[in-house]
Amino acid sequence: MPLSPLPQDRRKQISDHPSAALNDFKNLMRQGKQTHNQHNYQSACSYFRRALSLVKQLIDLRPLKGHQHYLTLKIAATHNLSLSFSALGQLGNAEDILKDLHQSLLRICLAPAVPKPLRITALGALDNSLFSLTSNLGLQGKVDQLYRVISETDHVAELTATQILH
Repeated sequence: MPLSPLPQDRRKQISDHPSAALNDFKNLMRQGKQTHNQHNYQSACSYFRRALSLVKQLIDLRPLKGHQHYLTLKIAATHNLSLSFSALGQLGNAEDILKDLHQSLLRICLAPAVPKPLRITALGALDNSLFSLTSNLGLQGKVDQLYRVISETDHVAELTATQILH
């Protein structure tokens, strides 16, 4: 389930006032967690989806400046959205966003032009991302995909560790 792009006027607000956007992100995450804890998973999905769209916009506007921080926010929003989708029984939607996150982490790890601290952050996040994605795939009985994801992640992690630690 792809995220819809933000309206142009909202994109401009975010660009002009990224700190206000971060406050909006925190409020959306808080509201999402509250509604999830109240078992209102549909509303939680809405809040987490909006938070994820917002942080993706921040990353797009400032691809490297602050990206390490934004990446951790993207990870949090994705995992929370995935949990709410799973609670609704929408494992396919949870899989889609988990795959999107995992692939973006792999791309960051493999990109030599990306600053080393950001690559290290992405490398450190691969374990949790892999666990979430493989758990989802396992619940759906997608064993072949599960093993492919594990193999690809191991390969990328070894390659990245060799590149950034030597």
